[in-house]
Amino acid sequence: MNSLKRARSGVLRFAGYLIPLLQSLPPLGVWTGLMTLPFVSYLIAIFTNLPVNLPTALSDLSGWLTSPFLVPEKASVIIGLAILVYSVAYLKLKRKDGLVASGPYRLVRHPQYLGMILSTLGLTSWSVWILNNTFGIGFLDPSQTIAVWFIELFAYIVLANVEDLFLSKNHGEAYGNYANEVPFLVPFLNAKRKSLEVFISIVVPSILLLILLSIQRI
Repeated sequence: MNSLKRARSGVLRFAGYLIPLLQSLPPLGVWTGLMTLPFVSYLIAIFTNLPVNLPTALSDLSGWLTSPFLVPEKASVIIGLAILVYSVAYLKLKRKDGLVASGPYRLVRHPQYLGMILSTLGLTSWSVWILNNTFGIGFLDPSQTIAVWFIELFAYIVLANVEDLFLSKNHGEAYGNYANEVPFLVPFLNAKRKSLEVFISIVVPSILLLILLSIQRI
């Protein structure tokens, strides 16, 4: 038991020293790359997998937006990207003032990851429809495409937990009070226990994906 506590303490100390170092690098440095890696990897896997090329499908953006085709998926993509862009821009404007707990950060502690998860959730459902309803064959089948999204989801839950460790170390009691009041990744569902936060962050997006996939069959 003592060795387990020492190991855990060592991991926390390592994260506490490593994350500030990475965040002190230029904006396009290692830390930014680490945060965007799951998102970029997901997009590469999905865009190169589809028998109908997704960039081609998106080339006429106005037509894509006004088409009644796959409306829930498009809504998820647009809302997710809007959350992502707004939260990143807001953080860059406010972070010099200390702990950011306003704007999108009043709803969840990691809105940028929520935005990525929602946008890729819509793309995943859309990709499954394309794979099931076209004659082409991708290198991933629909179940593997869904698995790629779950890998991204788990990656962002891990990254969000690591950020929580750093912010707690950096802001102390202020971040502890903030975390007690603001949900982890899912708005309006504040578990106040780390294990339950992780459970909610997996289950709620999974249910949303299941709903989108079920609507396709109607």
